[in-house]
Amino acid sequence: MRPVGLSVLGLALGATIPVGCSASGPTNLGSAEGNGGDGGGLGGTGGSIGGSSTGGTNIVPPSGGTGDVGEGGACAQAESQATLVKEPVDIIVVLDNSGSMDEELDSVERNINTNFAGILDTSMVDYRVILVSRHRKLDRNPTDPGPEDTSVCIQAPLSGLDECPSPAPIFSARFYQYFTKIESNDSFDVTLDTYEPPFVSGFEDRAGQAPNGWSEWLRPGAKKVFLEMSDDNEDMPAAMFVAGLQDMAPENFGTDPTAPDFVFHSIIGVAEKATATDPYLPSEPLTTARCPSVTTEGRTYQELSILTGGLRFPLCNFDGYDVVFRRIAEDVVTRTQIACDFAIPAPPAGKDLELDKVAVNYVAGNGSPDQEFLQAQTPADCGPDAFYIENNRIVLCPEACTIVQSDDNAHVDVLFTCESTIIVR
Repeated sequence: MRPVGLSVLGLALGATIPVGCSASGPTNLGSAEGNGGDGGGLGGTGGSIGGSSTGGTNIVPPSGGTGDVGEGGACAQAESQATLVKEPVDIIVVLDNSGSMDEELDSVERNINTNFAGILDTSMVDYRVILVSRHRKLDRNPTDPGPEDTSVCIQAPLSGLDECPSPAPIFSARFYQYFTKIESNDSFDVTLDTYEPPFVSGFEDRAGQAPNGWSEWLRPGAKKVFLEMSDDNEDMPAAMFVAGLQDMAPENFGTDPTAPDFVFHSIIGVAEKATATDPYLPSEPLTTARCPSVTTEGRTYQELSILTGGLRFPLCNFDGYDVVFRRIAEDVVTRTQIACDFAIPAPPAGKDLELDKVAVNYVAGNGSPDQEFLQAQTPADCGPDAFYIENNRIVLCPEACTIVQSDDNAHVDVLFTCESTIIVR
């Protein structure tokens, strides 16, 4: 998806329209097409932003000021730029460090930058990866495998490490790691025990970089996505894991055990489909078919993936991890929506910002007619055609938010008009 641009205009149109900037009573902001009504566009009693004088919504006259005035008393054209962003997502990656996971973790290292983080970067997702697993401090030794072969080291550009191995992880704005060991069947236990202090003995961060647990890296309001990789099964029931998360942090994981506020993807011992890299979808039932090299199909992980709408991938096709990581990244992108609040861009030099004269113009990605959102005085005044201003940020009302979020190619213009845009309902 391309970035969603914000064009901020001194007029509601790109053409210069000779109108006055003072108020003359309630005004309509009508369609952005056609000619202005009597009164010359923005200034007259029946005028509009370059639109017809019929329809529209009554608007409170401005409390004062004359707006930006150009030659001959007309509003001067001005333009600023800003960018809408997608809502943030925190991705908690939990990797099994047991002795049979050497090939899997090697494939993770080779794919997490190019086929996971790279796709998220290209899609302009505001993401953060939080890895819970043992860090690799030594070179791999396939001829005589040891702990280093079932550990993982993440390099730049995702992390701050120039090269691997290294004594400890180096964080970046996109990457954090809680350095601890995950065994075959204690993934849920360790994930809960390392969330915040006090820690169970032996589960403190081994690099000493997370005294408050991995919870300190979660962002308020960010979507939460888990990615689990294991060739075994979890001995804690999925419902107990959900309850543990929700008891500790309902603000992050929700309060309804039947509909947690997170998605749980899993790369586990399920058998490959006809196309080896195809996932099992949430609508598909549990499968007992497994990869030939493992002893379990990861039933508990399957249950949690189905409950939360996550995908289940087979673990056994190491060469297909590039496709698997791309598919999970694409799912994250698809689920991540445009944020419905954004800062009001600064006016160009020499222009004054008058909040009561700000409007929003939604340009549909499919070429449908533009739709103008006017300003509600409070959230209680919201409607399908409105936004409100809070802490110098534009916040789309719920129905307007839904319209914009459902359009991947939406474009939004923030208009600096010459008349008040506040709705009288």
